[in-house]
Amino acid sequence: MTRRPNTARMRCVLLTTIFVIGCITIHERGVKRYLMHDAAKDGELQMKPTYFDKEHVCANALPYAKMHDPREEEVAVFRDVHIERAGGMADSFDKVPPEYVALPPGSNVACWDCSSRSGECMNPTINARNVVKCSGWTSGGDEAFGDDDEDYWEGDPRRIWVSYKEYEFLGTKRTVIHGDAAAFFGFFPTNFGHCLHDNFPMVAFLRSIVPEHTKFILPNTEMYKKLLTFIDPSFVENRVYFFDANEIVTVEGGTLTVAKADSLIVGEYGNTLFRPLRHWIFENHPEHYTQPEDKVIVFHTRNSAHTEHGRVLEPQHEQDILALIRAAMEKYNRKEELVIFSGQDGAGNILPLEEQFDTFRRASTIIGPHGSGLANNIWTYPFPTECNERVQMLEFMAGSDTPQVQHPPFNGYYWVMRGMPIDWHQVLYAANSTRYTTWINLEVFKEALDDMWGSTIA
Repeated sequence: MTRRPNTARMRCVLLTTIFVIGCITIHERGVKRYLMHDAAKDGELQMKPTYFDKEHVCANALPYAKMHDPREEEVAVFRDVHIERAGGMADSFDKVPPEYVALPPGSNVACWDCSSRSGECMNPTINARNVVKCSGWTSGGDEAFGDDDEDYWEGDPRRIWVSYKEYEFLGTKRTVIHGDAAAFFGFFPTNFGHCLHDNFPMVAFLRSIVPEHTKFILPNTEMYKKLLTFIDPSFVENRVYFFDANEIVTVEGGTLTVAKADSLIVGEYGNTLFRPLRHWIFENHPEHYTQPEDKVIVFHTRNSAHTEHGRVLEPQHEQDILALIRAAMEKYNRKEELVIFSGQDGAGNILPLEEQFDTFRRASTIIGPHGSGLANNIWTYPFPTECNERVQMLEFMAGSDTPQVQHPPFNGYYWVMRGMPIDWHQVLYAANSTRYTTWINLEVFKEALDDMWGSTIA
């Protein structure tokens, strides 16, 4: 078991769900408490308050994530699953924030990859992609998060922080960063969707609480660089050091702040982490389209060369779905343009982020199968002032009778991104769907469109 630190370290706790109002400095003897507005004391990092805004326009809590299915028992299971995934907080999307610690100067951080030396690793599956394990430790050997701080054993995928003593031998190089720094390495940092909803909310949260001079130590992947540069090029240029797996980074002349989430899927935290991300994106991308003629209805297709993990609608069936969308648009006098979005242009090239952003910022409704393409909903307008101003999203997902399509069932973006101000709707894949080719119930789909658009004339 990891021993308790003998040297002082600073553990910051959130005493409300909105403001960071205090830090506790833990010493060998006794506890000292500082308020955030106090001047720096004892050379320790002073945190700043997180964002506060009054965007509680409509609670995106159950049953507002509406499952369109005639089977009452299936709808009940859907709700129970999402209540469990939200940590029992179905009526709120402000979860208590993650614990974070500011380690003293001379501390280290590293994230490990056992791929090339699996025979020597205690956990050979660690790969810095979908099995993420990191370590943070002081120059005296004290762990940022030891066994006493963890709810999960080391092999549990929900546990990211492990003892450096078991993996330091993997270190390929050492790098020194000067001044205050914060570090994070999340689930699948090479993937478009997982960067947006499982990494950047935590990065944004840390950015919202540390001083503006703080440097960030983040995963050195092309996807991380590409997306972060689009969100905030100045941040990347001036404040980010991208580190490799098995690279040990030492922070000198400042503190090292690291955070411990309760889950790899940080969407469980709802607004707590998505609020600062939405603010951050809006700082550099404030575009807002209010006229129906400037908006679009987005249909996301997975019938493209870049699609992975299946869940592709049968081509003729997809055309039937599009016909129903067009008919409903005419029925309800929708003036938007229907855009079929695959993430690529006519030549099969990946669309520039600027074009993807523009499409989804203009979106009034987003429809399609679960997948990373729908993660683009992060670009939608983040601050509606009325319920009916929220973007509507109708997502196709696997249910309890279609585990062959995707496991676990009900794996949709509501529970991953429920902190977004979106009017969430879902329909399930039909039982004859396979992992690679899917169908939905067209009558249920038509009823879902009527439910979404029937009381709202664009």
